[in-house]
Amino acid sequence: MVPKKRSILLVTLLLTMFMVACGGAGEDLENDEALENGEQAEAVQETGEPVAMVNGEAIDSGLFQRQLERSIAVNEQQGMVMEGEDGDAMKEQLKEQLIEQLVQQEVIFQEATAQGVEVTEDDIKAELDMVKEQFETEEQFLDALEVNQFTEDEFKEMLTVELTVDTFLDQNSTEVSVEESELREYYDLHEQQYQAQMEAMEAEGQELSEEEMAMMELPPYEEMKEQLREQLIMEKQQEEQMALINDLMEESEIEIML
Repeated sequence: MVPKKRSILLVTLLLTMFMVACGGAGEDLENDEALENGEQAEAVQETGEPVAMVNGEAIDSGLFQRQLERSIAVNEQQGMVMEGEDGDAMKEQLKEQLIEQLVQQEVIFQEATAQGVEVTEDDIKAELDMVKEQFETEEQFLDALEVNQFTEDEFKEMLTVELTVDTFLDQNSTEVSVEESELREYYDLHEQQYQAQMEAMEAEGQELSEEEMAMMELPPYEEMKEQLREQLIMEKQQEEQMALINDLMEESEIEIML
């Protein structure tokens, strides 16, 4: 079975699908901007020109544009300004982040394939069922796919890539341990940050109720110990994975064509 953790790109995709579908963009595409975005995505896809090449393999412009439009839609629903100079700057930032994610994903997927990493149909079905559970009905799920310019087969293919990447990273992760001294140091850092926050609020003249103070108070070390351990283990695993990804990126021939 594949690991239960989710890659950043997959989590972002699922969240985006749900928000775009539930935020009104899925109601027969009545929103003019949604229509315009869809037309732009279709126009880019028809060119057939890749946005990047990774070891001779193309990253499809249609896939890139669809994911970019979804990211823009979610940012708009979260209140971000996506018009004018600030909006243009935000869109450029989203483009850079997305192309980096897609290139990294392709690099890892190629290495995973070379090492014979595979996911089963049962794994893919389980993941697809998990996605469908986010919607009240099958019809809502299919509507979300349509709004996000996916067929179900395309979405399953994307899940397959994501699961293969996650499996590869999991198989290439070592057992991580955390020493008591590291936990103490980590707690001390949290304590320093808490004290700095309290001092800043006091300097600004902010007054908190007893209830608010109780909610913000840092729990004792023993109460936070296991939570801190989990956080440190996750951070170490992420650092290890990024080191592996960076090595693979350096060994790859990458051309960005945006």
